[in-house]
Amino acid sequence: MPGGTISLGAVEAAGVRSLDVRCNRCNRRGRLRVDHLVTQHGADMQIPELLRIIAADCPKMTAAKVHDVCGVHLPDLSTVFL
Repeated sequence: MPGGTISLGAVEAAGVRSLDVRCNRCNRRGRLRVDHLVTQHGADMQIPELLRIIAADCPKMTAAKVHDVCGVHLPDLSTVFL
């Protein structure tokens, strides 16, 4: 985990099959299969970059006020990588 970030490969190696994706600023949520993410983006894809890709169409990604910025996150990872 270079730079303290987690890669999709590490998530897959930890046995995580799917990820719950949520935003703490709006109602957006979903579930993504890890094997599909690895196929699409590669095992080296870092989670922060993946989150930017997932939320790219969110209008809050470029909010002018810090407290309005998109809050996309993967709550399942905290239980796996703590």
